[in-house]
Amino acid sequence: MAYWGIAFAVGPNYNKSWRMFTSDDRRSSLEKILGALACARKVQADVPPIERALITALTTRFPRTSDAISEDLSQFDYAYAEAMRPVYEAYGEDLDMTTLFADAVMCTRPRQLWNLNTGKTTGADIDEARIALEKGLAQVEGRNHPGLCHLYIHMMEMSPFPELALNAADNLRRLVPDGSHMQHMATHIDTACGDYRRSVDSNFDAIRADDKYFSRGDVTSLIYTAYRSHNIHAMAYSAMMSGRSADALYAARRLPEVLSLEFMSIKTPRMVDWTEWQLVTLPHALIRFGQWEEILQLRLPANTDLLSVMTATVHYAKGIAFAILGRIAEACHARDAFEDARKAVPDDRMYSPSSMAAPVLAVASAMLEGELEYRKGNHSKALSILRHGIDLEDNLAYADPPLWMQPVRHALSALLLEQGYSEEAEKLYLEDLGFSDSHPRRKARINNVWSLHGLYECFMRNGKEEKAKSIRIQRDIAMASSDVPIKASCFCRLSAIKRDDDCHS
Repeated sequence: MAYWGIAFAVGPNYNKSWRMFTSDDRRSSLEKILGALACARKVQADVPPIERALITALTTRFPRTSDAISEDLSQFDYAYAEAMRPVYEAYGEDLDMTTLFADAVMCTRPRQLWNLNTGKTTGADIDEARIALEKGLAQVEGRNHPGLCHLYIHMMEMSPFPELALNAADNLRRLVPDGSHMQHMATHIDTACGDYRRSVDSNFDAIRADDKYFSRGDVTSLIYTAYRSHNIHAMAYSAMMSGRSADALYAARRLPEVLSLEFMSIKTPRMVDWTEWQLVTLPHALIRFGQWEEILQLRLPANTDLLSVMTATVHYAKGIAFAILGRIAEACHARDAFEDARKAVPDDRMYSPSSMAAPVLAVASAMLEGELEYRKGNHSKALSILRHGIDLEDNLAYADPPLWMQPVRHALSALLLEQGYSEEAEKLYLEDLGFSDSHPRRKARINNVWSLHGLYECFMRNGKEEKAKSIRIQRDIAMASSDVPIKASCFCRLSAIKRDDDCHS
């Protein structure tokens, strides 16, 4: 089984599907895998039937030679899932077999288990895997099985009812205290349910576990470093959504420490694809909290060709800052620099395992253009551009954290309120909070402080005092967790921010 374990571990998984392997990575991985499987088959006749079944099933997951680096290897994911079904049917009382079967099915389409628009699963096999996981978790031993809890979180995080995985998330937090990924995994459900405070704390626990592990000084795993940065990135996002600037900026500033230029330059695996999209967190966090002057101090990366997404994002952030500060000519220059940098991003540059960079940077383009037009006084045009930005954001692929860290709805709604369009702003806040039947639940940012504040203001402006009262406690609790005054859903609403500054001057 040790040989089986080597082949299984070196192969693809839910976070590293075949598309994340470079050609060199595929070849070297397949050489290790096929060698391990050959050794396993030599002794296969002498092992218990359950182990023999696992070895036989795993052989279907890979091509026969390591030269198959250009073919579509996803077909082998489906073959492996089919091969694991009879193993599960024969040994389903074994919770490890349940875990391995569900994992095999889920790896056929990572982060595509549910249709976000319809709220339905993407196939009967996904339903089958869900039922298997829930059957396992219903057992006393299953509740404390890290594999079952882990996979059930992934199974339900895209669903319209992620809260069904809350118990699995809470159990997983306690099961492997020194396992940073297990501490972090629970936060996929925390954020889906709007518990950003818990997400910040659990991701901080994950960061501490990582720091303890990396302090040994002998860590050589490249992918582990990517997981480490993911935990930091997730903490930053949750802190941003809960108005906790100190936590958000702490996390955002730690990312460049972990993701060094040397690390990002590694080509096998191609770490720039794995992690550059996390590195851009600092500019987004500074925008979230209105740190305009600090944005202007941001420097471009030392290697702008390699870190092309970061280069574009710095120009984007500076364009936003210049526009809001009223420095229109400089904002236009930054906008042009951003668009040039956006064009220079390679077509195959990834922005998480689920997306390329281009669709995300298209949202940035709309945000920047809308902000610039607004500061020029072209309010109607600006609002129209931002509405288009919402459409672009709504069509981004699923990721956790979301690919776009500050919802376009927050900016548009803030500016709509500034212009007196409180009815449209109310509609957008309802969508953002998951209160609207017309907007899919898993595209909403449940319970975020920015939209709770905005919706309360809209209800009061629109003569809906009773509705305002119904969310006031929820808003007040969310605001109590923040460390900045929440006066608008975006610091771009200068009338609200300036009014608050005047009150404290």
